[in-house]
Amino acid sequence: MNAQSCDPLIEIAEQVAFCFAERGYAFVEDDKVEALADTLRSFLKAAGIPVHGVSDDPPPEYW
Repeated sequence: MNAQSCDPLIEIAEQVAFCFAERGYAFVEDDKVEALADTLRSFLKAAGIPVHGVSDDPPPEYW
């Protein structure tokens, strides 16, 4: 497992890209998803929003 595959922001960026495309707003190419994740990461940092670190543990069940 590489670092990128366990980065939750990559998965979130993929979901954001899907939402953009589904609504006909924008199509984010696969090779641009990492840049979208970096942008989301920068936003969270600039906004002072704390995030949990990357972990091998599964996320908590909310449902």
